[in-house]
Amino acid sequence: MKPNSNFIVIDTEGQPVLREVAIVDHQGQLIYEAFDEKHRQNPAILNQTKPLKTIMSEFAELAESKTIICHYARHDIEVLRNSFRAAGVTPPHLTFQCSFELAQRYLPKLESHALETISKQLNLRNNGKTVKSDSAHRAKYDALFTYQLYRRMTNELLKTKLQHHPNPFGTSRVDTPFQDHVDFRGIFEAEFGRLKSILSDIKNDVNHQSKGAVVIGEPGSGKTHLMMRLAKDLLAKNRLLFIRQPNNPDTVLFHTYSRILESLIQKVPDSNHTQLEHLLANSFAEIIKDSDSYSTPQTQKDERLLELIEDDNLKLFTDLGKDDTRLKRDYWQHIEKRASDWWIRQFSSAGYAPKVLRGIIRFCGYTDFKRRQTITQWLAMNDVSQEELDKVGLESWGEDMSREEISLAALEVFGKLSLLDEPLIIIFDQLEGLSQKHNERLLQSFGEAVKEIFTHVPNSLIILNLFPDRWEQFQLVFDGSIVDRISQSQILLNKPSDEQLKQLLNLKSEVQDVTIDELFEPQEIRDILSGPSIRSVLNAAADYYRYKIDGIALPKRPSKSNSHGVLATMEKQINQLTEEVTDLKEIVAKLANMLNLADGENIVRVFPSGMAARSPIKTSVRSEFEDYLRSQRGMLESNYGKPAIISESDDFGKLTTIIESLKLVLSPLDVEILRLGKRVLPEHLVIRTSTHLFAIAFLHQSGTRFYHRIRNLNELLSDRPDIHFHLCRDAREDLVSGKSSQAEFEKFCHANNGHFLLLDRDKRITFELIYQAIVDIQNRDLDVDLEEAIDILLLDYQDYWLFQNLTQLTL
Repeated sequence: MKPNSNFIVIDTEGQPVLREVAIVDHQGQLIYEAFDEKHRQNPAILNQTKPLKTIMSEFAELAESKTIICHYARHDIEVLRNSFRAAGVTPPHLTFQCSFELAQRYLPKLESHALETISKQLNLRNNGKTVKSDSAHRAKYDALFTYQLYRRMTNELLKTKLQHHPNPFGTSRVDTPFQDHVDFRGIFEAEFGRLKSILSDIKNDVNHQSKGAVVIGEPGSGKTHLMMRLAKDLLAKNRLLFIRQPNNPDTVLFHTYSRILESLIQKVPDSNHTQLEHLLANSFAEIIKDSDSYSTPQTQKDERLLELIEDDNLKLFTDLGKDDTRLKRDYWQHIEKRASDWWIRQFSSAGYAPKVLRGIIRFCGYTDFKRRQTITQWLAMNDVSQEELDKVGLESWGEDMSREEISLAALEVFGKLSLLDEPLIIIFDQLEGLSQKHNERLLQSFGEAVKEIFTHVPNSLIILNLFPDRWEQFQLVFDGSIVDRISQSQILLNKPSDEQLKQLLNLKSEVQDVTIDELFEPQEIRDILSGPSIRSVLNAAADYYRYKIDGIALPKRPSKSNSHGVLATMEKQINQLTEEVTDLKEIVAKLANMLNLADGENIVRVFPSGMAARSPIKTSVRSEFEDYLRSQRGMLESNYGKPAIISESDDFGKLTTIIESLKLVLSPLDVEILRLGKRVLPEHLVIRTSTHLFAIAFLHQSGTRFYHRIRNLNELLSDRPDIHFHLCRDAREDLVSGKSSQAEFEKFCHANNGHFLLLDRDKRITFELIYQAIVDIQNRDLDVDLEEAIDILLLDYQDYWLFQNLTQLTL
């Protein structure tokens, strides 16, 4: 027995020729009912009586190419054969399945397999009503209950078949465009075509001026999914650069540049090379062809290079000699000279751009992982030892360099190189957190950064993915010139039609070799499709799948008709809880002050004031959030070993986001930043609770920058003995080297108020997980209340170093 959506259910009454027949379609709807006009005993059916020939002709048309389900099929087959013969109608080829025989095979323990008895034993219902004896042996009634029986058996069969397979609707989130999810191209086909046409306009514009597009859609409407489609279709020729929400108002351009570097090291589909290698191979090929830009006469190396790129530009990486040989280095030094000459001729030798270009070329010229890692650190403007820089022929940026200026220059380099290739696609996504009140300065900085990118980076399609209300807010905050550039095209993503959503669901269920009509009842499908967005539809399908296959109860959803009453009740409960929490916070604060004894006493960890007064977290909410945490942790673990740009400014921004969110639950909780004149300190945040004061600093730099910053930090430790300082360093960074740096590091570690924390794999992943959960909730990618999520995080990760420090109370 294989589930089948191309079926009808019939029942015939009469012997040897039918006197009535009923047909139910695969969705359980009665689509045909007729009575032979020779049987007019019941006046209620007079308008449904027809000549037998008409009935059999209509039946043949409806049943053609369908599998016919009937209970005790031998009877129905015999009646139909006799009726076709009596009516003089040639019967089509008909295929039957007998629900009586299927029940005997798949439900062998039932006492009886007669339709009335089995319907009672299985508690089958039609329109909410159980079977009644006085209605049995009516064609319509029996056909509807046969349908219910058949669906019950197919459901049990599907449950057995699919129980140990993954939920095909379980992955509804697209986190980055570089992921691979099922994509039904019928959805947003026009919107996708519009984005591609903007790219064509940029390419064909003689000035290659960058253009902006705002993709506007509610949470879960498919904005990032549409970006994924761009990546799938265009990565072979265009470079797609993905930038998540910035979190530090002082380093928005550096954040943008860092995320672009991470995008550029993504492999192009069906290629062994990264986006960066494709961009540079295509750009350098055009430079080599442009003999007018040469500052010296053409050489044999030029001729060899021209011969090589005639077939494939990417041969620059594979056919210039063996890895890290002198021959290969000579060729890449020649390419570097030709590229530098071209840049100076086309643009200028001033500024940071020529230095960035040289670093990019050096990166391509090496295949040794260690040397490429050194160049990557240099491109990320981290301090690299002179010894390592000498190995790759680069100079230090210097202590006084501006990361924001260099970042903008690097973005300009990528944009101008793309003039020799294809337009860049620069995507800003997950920006909803910028609307938080504490991010007002960050939002302003972001707007200014986008303006700078439009001004300095040519040949780019710059996309912002936003909620409708967030776009309205951005327009009020940004000045008119920014708004005009960003919104040259506004692309609105509305909810797709039910038919399109069905096709998407069927595309996802194909992996399990079933259709949604086989998986779900018609009412269930209607309920699934009623969600406000694509993601809500997929989530509802996943919930019903778990219910049908795994027996997990459906999550409760508020009644739409009673939503106003529900909201009013919730508001009343929230106000009452808020008052109770405020009272309890005051009591706990007083207790804390009373218990604030001398230094050196025992430290006891307690849950934050106010948490005990909060309502219990619903099991369904906890289950959903913990499923999310498991899934995200798995992704973070799999990505941990991949190249990443680690910076103090980014970690500082993440910590700030976490602390600001914790303020919803922990009170009082205040933050500040310390100063030491004009001297540079590690990025840090001082956190004040009702009971104690501590600071968290990040220092991932090496060399002289590490030395100067930790020396200044040590002076601060001496000046502020009331603050306990935690210095964090990522385990993937180089060990502290140099006698002076090591001496200052030891001094910090041995200070009474200094503690070094190595962010190893587990600590780093948990830090990223907490931050990502908060950002996903702010972006409404995760439908969980932020305060409830914070409660769960504080409870589940109460031993995590950050939460340990937040929840200490001196006794």
